[in-house]
Amino acid sequence: MKKLSVAHLDTEMSWRGGQKQELELIKRLTLLNIKNVLVCKPLSELSKRAQHEGIMVIHLPLAGEWDVLSALKLRAYIIREQINIVHAHSSHAHAIALMAVLRLTSCKLVVSRRVDFHIESFFSRKFKYGSSVDKIIAVSEAIKRILIEDGIDFERIETIRSGIVTNEFEKSDQSRNLRAELGLSQHNIVIATVAALAPHKAHHVLLKAAYIVVKKHPKVIFLLAGEGEMRSVIEKNIYNLGLEKFVKLLGFIDDIGAVYRAADIFALSSSEEGLCTSILDAMFFNLPIVATNAGGIPELIQDGVNGLIVPVNDYSSFAEKINILIENPTRRKTMGIRSSDILEQNKIEHTIEKTLHVYEKLWE
Repeated sequence: MKKLSVAHLDTEMSWRGGQKQELELIKRLTLLNIKNVLVCKPLSELSKRAQHEGIMVIHLPLAGEWDVLSALKLRAYIIREQINIVHAHSSHAHAIALMAVLRLTSCKLVVSRRVDFHIESFFSRKFKYGSSVDKIIAVSEAIKRILIEDGIDFERIETIRSGIVTNEFEKSDQSRNLRAELGLSQHNIVIATVAALAPHKAHHVLLKAAYIVVKKHPKVIFLLAGEGEMRSVIEKNIYNLGLEKFVKLLGFIDDIGAVYRAADIFALSSSEEGLCTSILDAMFFNLPIVATNAGGIPELIQDGVNGLIVPVNDYSSFAEKINILIENPTRRKTMGIRSSDILEQNKIEHTIEKTLHVYEKLWE
């Protein structure tokens, strides 16, 4: 039998949870003697990291969702190299992959879906998610339910949760003390969030909650790690709420483990969320979590066990739950410990194994 070969397609320039999962998948499949190639934009963060790991990378312009030229170049590569599987890992990659594999019976198409909103257009439901897609990988049961509600055949949907990638934390500088760098003492309670500064992360909700929290607990500090298009809006909100002393915008931090080690509580205010690998990371560091009930988040957080769940956009409830954990250090510790038990069900090894099973079933 010919060796399994997979082309992974990603159109993003940034480095987020999806790209981290994708890179780990490629690395581990390569160790299993599976041929992998990453097709992405030049100068993307994923490209840089993949090349550093010795992964084969092909650069294409990938200029928008319907970049026909990039699709034709990818198609030529698929035919020449006899690629068995094309796996589209980002939303814009989906359409390009569809064009590239059209009528190629020897190549199967797998699409990852990481967002928890409905497919709005009839065209997308019929073409992008139609029979040309051999398998859709949903990163949470919440996403799978939405796809089924949108009329997508449930037999073509496989739920495979993102898994915790611990090796990046094992490589991080364990001696780095972010609290000391920021001039924080043991008397400060640190609430951390790690999320792209994007609209669906709803940082404005977290900031409104922070305004309530610091009125009652003035030694609390909020750390916001991440970068994105909403930065200027978030900076303005911090100023308007008078939170300059209480909220620190950290930007993109490569050694993200330092942020988790500095924190006492992890908070996530998303209005939409497929699953959120930042929550998995917080669980690894035994942090209690306060987060919304968006998307697949309740699949990771058992309310009252390893964290507290609040309704989307309800900043007063968000503040109330944060205050509960601030005022109950024993409960914070207990919830953090319980996270490690739940984390056992979300190891990256499970993600790789299930994804490989999808490939092999299509390849039979």
